[in-house]
Amino acid sequence: MPVVDLTDHPTVKTPYGRWQPLNGPLGVAGFGISAIVCDPGEEFDIEHDETDSGQQEAYVVVSGRAAFRIGDEQVEAGPGQVVSAPDPAAVRSYGALEPGTRIVCIGGIGSDPGYGTWISDAAES
Repeated sequence: MPVVDLTDHPTVKTPYGRWQPLNGPLGVAGFGISAIVCDPGEEFDIEHDETDSGQQEAYVVVSGRAAFRIGDEQVEAGPGQVVSAPDPAAVRSYGALEPGTRIVCIGGIGSDPGYGTWISDAAES
């Protein structure tokens, strides 16, 4: 069973930040999953939308604090909080508010195969 320790996993420096690619190490191909490590004031080109791909995204703050802008909305989030960008056309960006901020980014095409419905189904039984 693949397990990745984000504190040990190598980062790859790109114009878009310091990334930890996770799909290969986790053996996952049904959606995109990567982590970004960033510090306050660190400049990287992350502002984007997913209009062409139709991809929705969710961001899980693992450590530190981050500021997110999704469309016209802004929010700060800390460890254990999840921020979503369900509209592929919404321009999104984020940045660290504390040193060592790590965000796990999950993305996939926005069809609804019923992920998570088993939870409510099980709760009703």
